[in-house]
Amino acid sequence: MKKKITYTDEPMNTGGVAEDFLPRPKDLVLRKERVVTLRLDDSTVEELQAEARRKGLGVSSLIRMWVRERLAG
Repeated sequence: MKKKITYTDEPMNTGGVAEDFLPRPKDLVLRKERVVTLRLDDSTVEELQAEARRKGLGVSSLIRMWVRERLAG
């Protein structure tokens, strides 16, 4: 049987200070991204999905990665 919990109004004595769990202010800044709509035929989408699965990525992540690579090269 589970141990019975006794509730009191006394403060808990945990013996330590909790680590800061809030993100840093610079991490709260919204990234400047824009949504772009792209129309592709069914066979292209299926190929993209298959490649994304092989790489363990989502389709959008794969496309973003390829666009960045192309623009950097």
